[in-house]
Amino acid sequence: MNLTNREKQLVTLAYYQGSCDNEKTKNPKEMFPMLDRAAVESATKLLEELGLEYPNTDDLYKFYDEMEEITLYLCKEGQR
Repeated sequence: MNLTNREKQLVTLAYYQGSCDNEKTKNPKEMFPMLDRAAVESATKLLEELGLEYPNTDDLYKFYDEMEEITLYLCKEGQR
């Protein structure tokens, strides 16, 4: 099954944001802004390599709903 470009964007963001969130559990709050920037920069670089742009996240509620949907999809794929 091939992912759409939007799904590729969401998977990339989910991966880097998840990694960032995991690191936040091990680091002091002062490090959080740097970790957030690193997640965005890393996701942006990978998306550029895939010929994609960082997705528009202006409508955060819609964006989070899409992130939830792709997370459920990835969890199902992992159970096969």
